[in-house]
Amino acid sequence: MEPILLKNCKIILDAFNKIRSNLDILINNKVIEEIGHNLSKKGIDIDCSNCLVVPGFFNGHTHSPMSLLRGIAEDLPLHEWLNNKVWPLERKFKEEHYYIGAKLSIAEMLKYGFTGAADMYFNMDIVAKSYIELNFRGVLCEGVFDFFNENETEKQYKKARDYYFRLKNLRNDLIKPSLGPHATYTCSEKLLRLIAELSSELNALVQIHVAEDNREQELCIKNYGIREVNFLSKIGLCNERTIYAHSVWLNEEEISLLKNFRASIVHNPISNLKLGVGSICNIKKLLDNGIKVCLGTDGPASNNSLDPFETMKISSLLQKHFYHDPAIISSKEIFKLATYGGYNIFLPELNAGIIKEGSIADLAIFDLKNIRFMPLSLKDENQIFAHLVYSSSGMKAKHVIVNGKLSVEDYKLTNIDEEKLFEDFERAYNSLFENNF
Repeated sequence: MEPILLKNCKIILDAFNKIRSNLDILINNKVIEEIGHNLSKKGIDIDCSNCLVVPGFFNGHTHSPMSLLRGIAEDLPLHEWLNNKVWPLERKFKEEHYYIGAKLSIAEMLKYGFTGAADMYFNMDIVAKSYIELNFRGVLCEGVFDFFNENETEKQYKKARDYYFRLKNLRNDLIKPSLGPHATYTCSEKLLRLIAELSSELNALVQIHVAEDNREQELCIKNYGIREVNFLSKIGLCNERTIYAHSVWLNEEEISLLKNFRASIVHNPISNLKLGVGSICNIKKLLDNGIKVCLGTDGPASNNSLDPFETMKISSLLQKHFYHDPAIISSKEIFKLATYGGYNIFLPELNAGIIKEGSIADLAIFDLKNIRFMPLSLKDENQIFAHLVYSSSGMKAKHVIVNGKLSVEDYKLTNIDEEKLFEDFERAYNSLFENNF
């Protein structure tokens, strides 16, 4: 792996340091080796004299192969969307659909400056190939559910364990395995308890949908007499290894449990709004209680884009709207959740989401010659964070570095032929919908 030298970076920005200007960043052996003036090293030189360098964005929740379902099931309530549209189509997926669907989503994420994602879906060893091929970081889990069918429970537990080790045995720096029980309304108590025991045995992270809409809370009360977080805390799935996607419908007691048991939350504002779940994730209250929070897009069928800038903007606006207070959360705080927040929850061992010597080199580089960055003061970090959060939706990264290696160079993916990807995707889509239209 060649060293990479980012020369004369006009702005280096993260959520922890003051603005740094006109410095070089030397990347070697996957990490940021040195930051300073007039650095030199044989390898790849990139002129960053008109560029902004930030930590890569981390997508805390997605379902990458669902790019194939983008735009085909719209304007429906969550459970009608799932039961009548999404799940019947997913049953038609073959290996090529998981592989190509994931590939297109990863390409989209990279182009927007994401350097990693937490991803729950099926056949995740196949999905992992797409992550590795495009040089993108993934915390992956096989989604499992038994739908309260006792004949399925043991099979689904074994599937979760099997896929965890399939991913682990890839022995690839880019892939971290985790466990993925879908939700309390699709998994029996026995299956969830088995996953909790497996998580403890393996010290494995668990990704699970929680309180995405109020119907889920009602079902949990009907089935178990208590709300979701209370239930999960009793069966061993509320702890420092568990990450709850959504958490829109939480009460004070549940927030207290999250604080005490140190579970983490992924806020998916656009998906929640689009599916009309009826409330918002109160990230301000969660943060005030010391609960770890990051941002996610959800899948490309429920969002429909995979854009960190849209996600940051909507996250910020929702909190301001909910609290009737434009100062309730700053653009810098939102940026921190989109970068450091995800790495801190899913990959704390990497010391990423911050630009400092010794940190893993997962970085996104943006051209400042962009109308969305005008006006620009190099001395005002609040203005620059505001531009990133409020002005930059749809902005593409000029270069993206993952694990010390270029994944995007001059706006182009470095590891695949983009035109061939589009052709392969169209073929996969047509094969999926042959008999549907």
